Amino acid sequence: MSRELLSSKVVVEEEEPRVRGIPSAPTSVVGAVGLAERGPIGQAVLCTSFEEYQATFGGFTPDSDLALAAMGFFEQGGSHFWAVRTVHYEDASNPESHTATPAAAALTTGGGPTPAVVRGTLRPPFTLANGQRLEVSANGAEAVDVVFSGTAASVSAGRPGPYTLTAEQSLRVRVDDGRDVFIPFSEEDFGDITQATAQEVAAVLNAGLIGGRATVEAGVLRIASDTQGASSRLEVGDAVANTVFGFAGGPQVGSGNVQSLRAVELAEVRALVEAAVAGVRVAPSSLGALQLLTQSTGAGASLRVQGDAGFGLGLDALLHTGDASGATDVLHLEARDAGAYANRLEVEVRLPTNGAPDTFDVLVLEDGAYRESFPNLSSARGDARYVERVLNDERTGSTYVRAFMVQPDALPDEQTVALSGGADGLVGLDDTDFIGSEAGRSGLLRARRSAGPLPPPGAWARHARRPQRYGALLRGGARRPRLRRPRLARGLQRHGHRLLRLAGGRPRRAL
Repeated sequence: MSRELLSSKVVVEEEEPRVRGIPSAPTSVVGAVGLAERGPIGQAVLCTSFEEYQATFGGFTPDSDLALAAMGFFEQGGSHFWAVRTVHYEDASNPESHTATPAAAALTTGGGPTPAVVRGTLRPPFTLANGQRLEVSANGAEAVDVVFSGTAASVSAGRPGPYTLTAEQSLRVRVDDGRDVFIPFSEEDFGDITQATAQEVAAVLNAGLIGGRATVEAGVLRIASDTQGASSRLEVGDAVANTVFGFAGGPQVGSGNVQSLRAVELAEVRALVEAAVAGVRVAPSSLGALQLLTQSTGAGASLRVQGDAGFGLGLDALLHTGDASGATDVLHLEARDAGAYANRLEVEVRLPTNGAPDTFDVLVLEDGAYRESFPNLSSARGDARYVERVLNDERTGSTYVRAFMVQPDALPDEQTVALSGGADGLVGLDDTDFIGSEAGRSGLLRARRSAGPLPPPGAWARHARRPQRYGALLRGGARRPRLRRPRLARGLQRHGHRLLRLAGGRPRRAL
């Protein structure tokens, strides 16, 4: 029937009522951050069962009920539990600054001549400055310089200020391996936004930059990464960057012989020292600190380390000599995860199961109970049963300890050693450690990134103001939050959180 009106009149049409569907959201995915017995720190790990959670993060602890929250989640039918273990960070934006330490021990052999050893007092990573050096003298030879270098990625504007800006313009900056940050310009940030000085622009950029800084040199704006080394990256790029400031396009790359001078790893020190100084080895001590050893042994062996990098590496400047006989570290053992739990671990060395004279068995004990056994290990690097290769294998190796050969080709004596020095890093724990940092990709921000899409830029600053000391749980879904403060609840909902509640022990503080 035609709906065309042939004359002026009122037409009433009745239609079937339509029911508007409400789209559902999954409630079986959770992101949680809290304290755990063990496990990787500051990394989001997906657990699909409580057994998987226990295998990675251990069991129940008196300081937190994160494990209890995980168990309850799976018992209620949950399927995807993203867990992030947190500890205290000296700098929330630097994931390497956490204060948890792994337990360690050393397997030794005795009776023979020992090398000259300079033992450090600091664990890696180390903080150094560009151009700092070690002066290493072995066995009375002339000292050899080992220089640590690193420069930051940076980019300078193609023209000096003032710069002609307009309100609502923004500059896109990406620092290191972080995500793009858009820094907006507003009229209130400048005396005259159409004649913005380089100093005014630098102040606006520094208020929004994470992991980088803006400076002014001879009237020219300059942006640089805080990271000094080969891993330093910086990219400033969009129409504003090119037309207004004249920044060069494309990523800028730092340089140096280490990845980052503020987080120099022991492996990097080993590579530089052993390549430059003949007859000297670098290895971790029984407590995980840096130590330098001579290849030669006995009373004639000597070693001295000087230079301004020695303080940052925890090394003294004294002359050290070897002995005609004494105990020598053969194998350094370190807990796979930092934490006090590993102080309950022991490692036992027995005669080999196969009876071969150049092999040995290693057994791992926890609280006096045998947990793992690795028979017929060898200290020869080319052997298929080389102890480092077997114990450190990600699939079939030890789930408790890692091994590092200190004295090549030497066999440890029969012995049982206890790991010690592990700490949970809870001293100074505060809300910042749970919220985390966008630059450091840790804490609640890491859990939210793994459990679901990120909120719009700037949203974290508006709703992450009431962190929880002992743990927090984010859950996506269509449920209405049962919170005591409805204003905060509505704010959380606007930014994608359907439920935010505690998952951590004492004291519980209701939102």
